[in-house]
Amino acid sequence: MNKIILPSIEEIIEINEKLGYNVVNRGALDFILARIKSRKPSKDLKKNISFAAANLWYEIITQHPFLDGNKRTAAESMKHLIETNNFGLEIPMNGIIYISLKIANNDITFNNLIRIIYEKLK
Repeated sequence: MNKIILPSIEEIIEINEKLGYNVVNRGALDFILARIKSRKPSKDLKKNISFAAANLWYEIITQHPFLDGNKRTAAESMKHLIETNNFGLEIPMNGIIYISLKIANNDITFNNLIRIIYEKLK
């Protein structure tokens, strides 16, 4: 079965709180998760995970649902989703930071992010 396990809004908020911050726009988180759930799943589980992980990473950074810590929360939420679904991401921490900054500066497209995750997902 190609059903993926998504983090809940509460889990994402908990990640942000562990980083020392707090939520500003819970509705934005709800929208991000709804967008992932509304996509027709592919038969390729790796593709589904890549899409969901890219959504969390990209949308949390660009929509700013938190007062602070959006890039860190996005990266940790994305990693949590990947690990919960028994995959790994072969990108070192400095690479994750670099990509997060590229997302924040609009230097990487959503589709390119999906491709990067897909290629590095193990």
